[in-house]
Amino acid sequence: MVNMPDAALHQLCEHFQIDSDFFRQCLQESVVEIHEIDGRLELGNGTVLRLRQLERICDTLDISLSAAVLLLELTHRVAELEEQVQSLRSSR
Repeated sequence: MVNMPDAALHQLCEHFQIDSDFFRQCLQESVVEIHEIDGRLELGNGTVLRLRQLERICDTLDISLSAAVLLLELTHRVAELEEQVQSLRSSR
């Protein structure tokens, strides 16, 4: 995790409209990564979408971040399997 001053964290959260406590928790649990590029803090591709999805899952289902991560990963895996099944069906 990049050592991030509170002001920079607040600015990122405000820019992406993500709760700062939730974002800090995601960073502490290595759910998302921040990279420093040319002196700027950058989020990886798809990170903001992942953060918003996780935040929504936690809020809606009132579950912990780790449970939300597991749920999101399982949901993505089910979608991959459904695509594989569809592909197999259409190739017959």
